[in-house]
Amino acid sequence: MLQIVVIGYRNHAARVINILCEMVSIKSVLVYHPDSKKTEVLFKDSHFKIQYTSSWDSLINADAFFICSPSETHKDYISKILDIANEKNSLPYIYCEKPPGISISELNWLKNKSQILYKKLYFGFNYRFSSLNIQIKKTIESGKLGLPIYANFTVSHGLAFKKGISGNWRFSDSSIFSKITGNLGVHYVDMCINLFGSIKNVSITERNIAKNKQPDTAIINLFFESGMICNIFLSYATVFSQTADIFFSNGLLKEDNFKIDIFSPRDTFNKHNEFCQPKAFHLDQNYEIKNSKSGLNESINYFMTKVEKGSFFNLREYDMSLNATEIFLE
Repeated sequence: MLQIVVIGYRNHAARVINILCEMVSIKSVLVYHPDSKKTEVLFKDSHFKIQYTSSWDSLINADAFFICSPSETHKDYISKILDIANEKNSLPYIYCEKPPGISISELNWLKNKSQILYKKLYFGFNYRFSSLNIQIKKTIESGKLGLPIYANFTVSHGLAFKKGISGNWRFSDSSIFSKITGNLGVHYVDMCINLFGSIKNVSITERNIAKNKQPDTAIINLFFESGMICNIFLSYATVFSQTADIFFSNGLLKEDNFKIDIFSPRDTFNKHNEFCQPKAFHLDQNYEIKNSKSGLNESINYFMTKVEKGSFFNLREYDMSLNATEIFLE
């Protein structure tokens, strides 16, 4: 039975804790926060699997760490876990939420430590496990629609106009990874690197529609070494929409608010022998259910499978996480 440490306790960390508590292989989840006053209050809510602590020394026997604390602490906690590894001569598994680091110097530190870390350190880019990513990947690998040419991703809703929202960290913190640009955009950039390969050039445009302290809208343009082009539109300042259009040389894969359709073949004609849109083939009736958690459960399950088996991650996963993050810091 495994002992897991979660650094952080609110919001996303709480979702992670709940998922871990449902796993039969986990004996206990030790939630760490450096403020003893907070952990004393939280201790009152402990249940049979969850305990709270502010003592770093009590964590040394953990099998795995989940770093779900603020972005600016990620590198420092990885370093502290490395200190534990040096004492025990064994590195525990580490699941670190994105981003891996918030500066070029932090990313360089992670690059320099890659040979020590990559086998047991996984960054939580959970969109790699989303149904959309899986279906695009299958379509590319099958070759049935030909070569991918262009992709457009749109994610939007009206959060920026919600009453009292101006003080929210999404609209008050100047960090690129707090703003919509990096907080949400880094997931899509990572997914696109996973699907389409190395990026040649990037342009990012931000807008502040609702006039809060920080931008609420971003357009990210990615140009790939392969010639593929991706456009990512993200906004908290318009109507709800979640769409994706991936154009191939012989068809179109289209997501529209959780439903995926395939349009193919390219050479489809009407009765006047004019090009027309092919008939849609609905791909996945259960897509909305599968996509409800954007791959978070699957990402954690993937990580925990490695922990349970004592197997390793690969260097490509590690490097891809750093590359997706670096784009927002250049």
